[in-house]
Amino acid sequence: MKLLSLGVLLAAGLTAGCSTSSLFPPETTRNVAPAEFGVVQAQPDVFKGRVVQLAGRIVGVEESADGFVIRAQELPVGAHPAYGPVETARPAPEFAIAYRGKLDPAARWYGNKLVVVAVAQGAQDITVDGATRKEPFVTAKCMHVWKTGEYGSYGVADFPHTTDGYYPLEHQTYCVN
Repeated sequence: MKLLSLGVLLAAGLTAGCSTSSLFPPETTRNVAPAEFGVVQAQPDVFKGRVVQLAGRIVGVEESADGFVIRAQELPVGAHPAYGPVETARPAPEFAIAYRGKLDPAARWYGNKLVVVAVAQGAQDITVDGATRKEPFVTAKCMHVWKTGEYGSYGVADFPHTTDGYYPLEHQTYCVN
C-alpha cells in the first residue's frame, strides 16, 4: 500500500512539473473577454473598457511621460500561448499599447513578439512616420515579450537559427501594478 501511495505521489509530481505554466498571474486574466482581432479592429469601441488579450510583433516604440506607446502588428495566438504568437503570410494590421511601467531596452526591440492582457480603449489617433491614423488602442495590465529582435519574422518555436547549437530564447513578463 505504501508503494502504491508513493507511486501516485511521484506521478502527480511529474505531471505538475511537466505542465505548462501560465504567461500571466491568474488575477490578470480572470476577466479577459474573448475577442477576435478582426472585430476589435472593425469595431474598437465595442470592447472599450473590457479586458482583452492580443498578440503581435513590435513595429515601433515611443517613450512617453508615463511609460511607452508600443505599435504592434497583430498576430494570432497559437494553440499553446507559451510558444508565442503564430506567424502568418497575410499582411498584419496594427494596434497600439500604452504600457505605463518600466521595460528593459531589449524588450523594446523591433521584431519582438508579445502577448498582452490589456483594457481596450477603443480607437485612438496614432502618429506613424508623420501621418496620423486611427488604430485599436489598449492599456496594458501585463505583457509577455519574447526577445526575438530582428529575427521577429521567425516563430518563437523556431529559435535559435545558429550553427553553433541551441540557446534558450530570452522572454519575460512585465506587469503594471
